[in-house]
Amino acid sequence: MDKRAASPFRRSLGLRITASYFILLVLAFLIAGTSFNTLTRQFLIRETKENLREQGNVIVNMYKGPSSLPTQNDLRTGRVLANLIDADSVIVDTKGVITATNRPRRFPVGDILVYPRMQKVLAGSEESDLWNDRDRDMVAVGLPLLYKDGAVKGGVFLFSRLEGIDAMGRQINRALFKGLLLSGLIALIIGVFFSRSISKPARTLSAAAMALAGRRYDTDLPLDRADELGEVARSFAVMRDRIRRFDEMQRSFLQTASHELKTPLMSIQGYAEGIKDGVFEGAEAEKGLDIIITESQRLKGIVDEMILLSKLESMDGLYRFQPIRLSEVAHEGVEKLQGLALELGKELRFAAPSDVSGASDSDELVSGDRDKLLQAIINLMSNALRHARDGVLVTASNHCIQVRDDGDGIDPDELPHLFQRFFKGKRGDTGLGLSIAMVIAEKHGGTITASNAPAGGALFELSLSSSRHSAEAVASPN
Repeated sequence: MDKRAASPFRRSLGLRITASYFILLVLAFLIAGTSFNTLTRQFLIRETKENLREQGNVIVNMYKGPSSLPTQNDLRTGRVLANLIDADSVIVDTKGVITATNRPRRFPVGDILVYPRMQKVLAGSEESDLWNDRDRDMVAVGLPLLYKDGAVKGGVFLFSRLEGIDAMGRQINRALFKGLLLSGLIALIIGVFFSRSISKPARTLSAAAMALAGRRYDTDLPLDRADELGEVARSFAVMRDRIRRFDEMQRSFLQTASHELKTPLMSIQGYAEGIKDGVFEGAEAEKGLDIIITESQRLKGIVDEMILLSKLESMDGLYRFQPIRLSEVAHEGVEKLQGLALELGKELRFAAPSDVSGASDSDELVSGDRDKLLQAIINLMSNALRHARDGVLVTASNHCIQVRDDGDGIDPDELPHLFQRFFKGKRGDTGLGLSIAMVIAEKHGGTITASNAPAGGALFELSLSSSRHSAEAVASPN
């Protein structure tokens, strides 16, 4: 058993999909939350600076002109700084000494204010930044206090703590976290639903594959799906049907081959035992030996054709394609079988298409294995000679060879079985010749059809694909 399949940590397809949904959701919330927090913090800091600047300008305008800086008592009387509830406000002189503040405990009057940009403010510049004072982050704004003539007499500084802004950020994070939990629950439900809709057909395909491994072909497949899994299921069904047909064909072949081999073997065994036991003597023994020789030769012929058929089907390297002319191959086949035709007392003729229909046909080269095609044509012609009454006519064009006899024609019931292995018909031989011819034609990208000719007799037509083989022939210089 596969160790990964047996592992307790095996992750199903549905679990992967659900986890992917959840991870994408968390990433989306993290990115959105971080971006939202950053933008919100920047906005609040900018707004706080503006508010501090407006409040500072109020103080600046109130004390613009007087020769002295406001004291702590002046500010209490005017309740100017007291109204600045959220801000720490500090007024310093040109030396940085605190003269007034609304937070005297944090900024005692008489102390020097420690603020990095204080000198720039006392030099007449408005400043604002983020300032950390004694582990406390604050937004700071500094404005110069001026005399009427524009000279600097001190500065006003306002500080607002960032705790409020950070508290708002925490509230936003809590809201986002609640949204994440709710969305995660919804994503989990949707993920489980979709993962089941995807993993179920995958499990069905897996079960069908295991059933196919056990040679069971009756499993259901999700063929009605319109997605990629449906395409896989339909492709699997095609493969399963082909394997089933091949399996059935193999079983039929083994049964037929066993029968075909058993018959001559029994005959050989019977005559051999009869001669040994003295049952056959003299002329009968001679006759028995002749039968043994004949059956042995027939047995060898069947075995040779079975081996040839197996090689033609399985060994693509057995073919040597080269540019050839089908008419020359057909003519050579006719020449080779003239002896058999003479022995059977029948006529075997070859005719170019122009001899038959008056049409001219150019000698176009096609790509093919000359020897294998010659074997296929000889098989067709020898089959035709066995069934012909007086003769066989062979015609050839660029991509087609026809073999027609003048016999009784093909029984309609036999037509679907003519090219099956060991199907002999009424006057068949080994039952493998037409199967061998068909395999050779298919290896050339062509086919062989059988029919009854309109004028009588059987007609076999070997056709090659013109586009493929013509292109290969043109591309080949030899």
